[in-house]
Amino acid sequence: MKIYVRQNDVNKALRILKKKMLEEGDTKELRSRQFFVSKGEKKRLAVKAGKKRWAKKQILIEKNRERKEREMLRNRRSKNNQNRNNKKNVSKQVQNTNKR
Repeated sequence: MKIYVRQNDVNKALRILKKKMLEEGDTKELRSRQFFVSKGEKKRLAVKAGKKRWAKKQILIEKNRERKEREMLRNRRSKNNQNRNNKKNVSKQVQNTNKR
């Protein structure tokens, strides 16, 4: 990985370096290798991470379900409004034909 310092702006180059390392996951690996982690602890951390992923997925599923319900309600309301308008138009047409 190469980061070029342009116009002696080291701070910007450092920000770019941090961003690239974050994207590649190097910082997580460095933190995890900083100290010895036993097998049991790795297992516990993996279970904890799995629970966190599952909870996040459940939240997304719930949000999608709520969004779909709201969309269905909107569609029903618009269909009901269209039906009402159509009935009014039909009744007006019938009245107009009766007047003639």
